[in-house]
Amino acid sequence: MLRPIFAALAVAVLVLAMPAAADDQPFGPTATEDEQRIFKRILPGAETFSRKTGAVPHYKAYATDRVTKARVQIGFVFLTTDVEPDEFAYAGPVTVLVGLTTEGVIGGVRVVRHREPYGSFSIATPEFAAQFEGKKIVDPFEVGGDIDAVTRATISVEGAARVIRKSARKVMQQYLREQMPKK
Repeated sequence: MLRPIFAALAVAVLVLAMPAAADDQPFGPTATEDEQRIFKRILPGAETFSRKTGAVPHYKAYATDRVTKARVQIGFVFLTTDVEPDEFAYAGPVTVLVGLTTEGVIGGVRVVRHREPYGSFSIATPEFAAQFEGKKIVDPFEVGGDIDAVTRATISVEGAARVIRKSARKVMQQYLREQMPKK
């Protein structure tokens, strides 16, 4: 009689532990087919993606060069919380999936997770994400300037803009360091 209870308890503990672990990592170390479809939407032109790598965690994005037919790196896809885990908005971290070219231009963003405690207004709208497409990492990302605010979500907008800017710059810095000739 006790064995089934212990077995049920063990299964319950495992099941309760799994969502928390999966929720902490919305995208795994190796991009699945579904993730690659999402990645291709935020980094147009990318055909394939590497495993998540680097001291600043990211996926490398590749395409086929039209002339040489060789596979070339054209950009990166990364989660802002992997790069800047300590950046917070109003009610906690804002997890944004960002596509960035090797020239430092944002191909697109997708808000993966955030919390708004006081209502249904949100930074997860397509209009909010669309304003980042084509931005360069040297742009100011200033709310009220080159970033439009979302009514009643100013702190979240500022947090999202800040974490996108900071994490994109960190990924690009790592890429540029890797491109420098080895001594």
